[in-house]
Amino acid sequence: MESVPRISVVMPVHNGEQFLAEAIASILAQTYTDFELLIINDGSTDSSAAIIEQFMAQDKRIHLITNAVAQGFGGEKACNAAYRLARGQYIAKLDADDMAHPERLAKQLAFLDANPGIFLVGSWLTIIDTHGKVVGQRQYPTQPDVIYRQFYYQNCIGHPSIMFRNHLLSDDFYTLRFAALNDYYSHFLHLVQGLRMANLPEYLVQYRVHNSNTTFSAIKRQWAVNMDIKRSFVTDFGYRPPRHHRIAMSMITFIVDHAPARWLDVLLRLRSRYNW
Repeated sequence: MESVPRISVVMPVHNGEQFLAEAIASILAQTYTDFELLIINDGSTDSSAAIIEQFMAQDKRIHLITNAVAQGFGGEKACNAAYRLARGQYIAKLDADDMAHPERLAKQLAFLDANPGIFLVGSWLTIIDTHGKVVGQRQYPTQPDVIYRQFYYQNCIGHPSIMFRNHLLSDDFYTLRFAALNDYYSHFLHLVQGLRMANLPEYLVQYRVHNSNTTFSAIKRQWAVNMDIKRSFVTDFGYRPPRHHRIAMSMITFIVDHAPARWLDVLLRLRSRYNW
């Protein structure tokens, strides 16, 4: 009988052939080895399936879930289904274009084992471009209370770095209410339900920024959704952000709405640094 792994790693893939092999390899190279890797081929039409099959032939810890048609929502709908199939005590996520530090699983596992009152732990992120060059870093608050206080100002959880306790949620992990950034909204829902979150002050994931996601129009669209989500924190849940956080968001909104396209580099650097 196959043993139940301590960790289930979930990786959604949609036409991810360019970086998929690096992402998978970074999980298989973990110093902690008692895991299963659930890869969701979410309607890919490129060579993603062939790449996954090559790795599956080499490592029996890999399990493939295939969706004939992409489920949308940035892979979060597909992840909801995969999370329900995950057997591990803990679930970790990694996207198909990012890479995990070799000790990521070991360090997050040790933290959750030692802190039973924490539902989810993330980490700091190194930002890389399409060529793998480091272009920035994201540091997040580490303590649960500080994370909650700053959640209007920024999404304090680096989504590619999360590891959380399995079987604690009665509903799907992601509530798919918005056109994008539902991880931000869902993390907040977990917080208001009393589930505590923390971050390890270490760079355990390399998060890749794509050219397709850094156009000026994409920033404007995502910022509009971002502000809709922040407003929902206040109107739907009575969240009271500090006044200086509200002022900062208003100033950034004005810049995003009125800045010329040549300011794109400045906006990208600020977004990469602070994860607004």
